[in-house]
Amino acid sequence: MKLRPFELALVVIFGGLALLAMVMLSIGPGSSDDDVVQIGAVSIWGTIPQAAMDQVLYDESELNEQYAQVSYRYIDPTLFNNTLVNALADGTGPDLILVSQEKLTETRRRIQPISFDSFSVRDIRNSYVDGAEIFALSDGLYALPIVIDPLVMYWNRDILANDGLLNAPATWENLVNSALPTLIDRDFDRTINQAVVAMGEYQNVRNAFGVISSLLIQSGSELVQLDEKGGYVVRLQSVPNSNNDPLESTIDFYTRFSSPSNSLYSWNRSLPEDRSLFLSSDLIFYFGYGSEGVQLEQLNPNLNFDIAEIPQGATDTVRRTYGKFYGLSLLNASANRFGAGQVMNTLSSARVSGKIAELSDMVPASRSLVGAGSNDTYGRISYSAASVARGWLNPELQSTEQIFSAMTEDVNENRRDAGGAASDASVRIGSAY
Repeated sequence: MKLRPFELALVVIFGGLALLAMVMLSIGPGSSDDDVVQIGAVSIWGTIPQAAMDQVLYDESELNEQYAQVSYRYIDPTLFNNTLVNALADGTGPDLILVSQEKLTETRRRIQPISFDSFSVRDIRNSYVDGAEIFALSDGLYALPIVIDPLVMYWNRDILANDGLLNAPATWENLVNSALPTLIDRDFDRTINQAVVAMGEYQNVRNAFGVISSLLIQSGSELVQLDEKGGYVVRLQSVPNSNNDPLESTIDFYTRFSSPSNSLYSWNRSLPEDRSLFLSSDLIFYFGYGSEGVQLEQLNPNLNFDIAEIPQGATDTVRRTYGKFYGLSLLNASANRFGAGQVMNTLSSARVSGKIAELSDMVPASRSLVGAGSNDTYGRISYSAASVARGWLNPELQSTEQIFSAMTEDVNENRRDAGGAASDASVRIGSAY
């Protein structure tokens, strides 16, 4: 039978609808948007512990099987830059990196920033704690903030209690004027029998960079800023509307604890590393990161210690400490930018970043999660410290550490006074960018 044009059109339309229905049925009623969006293989390299990220990615693959193609590789922070550069040169680099702001300057030119048109500064401030804005540079957001590891103070409860002290000092003035004179144990020849606080030297202070950075931040230093062209301007010695030199005052205060002629003398270069001494109950106060609490507990289950925020100045109206802000960045060389972008969105969500924080013993960068707080033994203090933590755009970290180490030794060896050592360090840091 010959169909008229109108009848033929109806057949074609209904046939098309039937074909579309068959396609929808083949997808299945349980399908979701996540199943439709193809992620593909995505490689992440970072300095957050392997076990934490492996667990997170496994959990995500249970929700969306495509995350089975997402891999994570932990790289030692001291080896990260060289490993990344060599891999990119060979064409075998990752799609994403998950590192702290301490690596931002040296990896910046390899990162594809997120335009402020799609993620504004207002959005950043609404979504993350204040210190996370360090990733927002002049030309875009260089990482989606994930977690924070703030510098805190661990203290030996037994030793303080034996000397009638029930709480850790909350201010530097209380530490040097009350706690230290009570706790210090030296022989007549200035031999240290009981170390109180590990400050003054660099090589045997595990987190010397963080301690000096904390003192600088607390002193109001402008640290390092960006000029109109995105270049780095070193202002370690500058405080707005003040003649104070924060770097000079920082190194002067820091080195008093290693000067035998100073009443604060409680540390020297002949002693073992501060963390090992704290674990053996031969150091009373240890400045470490919030993520170290569980590690310390595992290394010495018999050590009776607690956690507190690092001391502040007695007259300070704003609390500050140093922190490591970990962010997820997309590399220019990524072969799968779309898939990597999907992974970035998932891992930076409050749901997943909170899980990363929990598994790595850190603090989520999410403003809402930090505001909710934590009841964990160490988490409550870490959350509080993270909300006032700040970082700075140091040049290549190992170079900065060498400069700070030389600055400390110059003062300790009387090669320079604090002002001269600070000026020299500031110039050398400026040259390192």
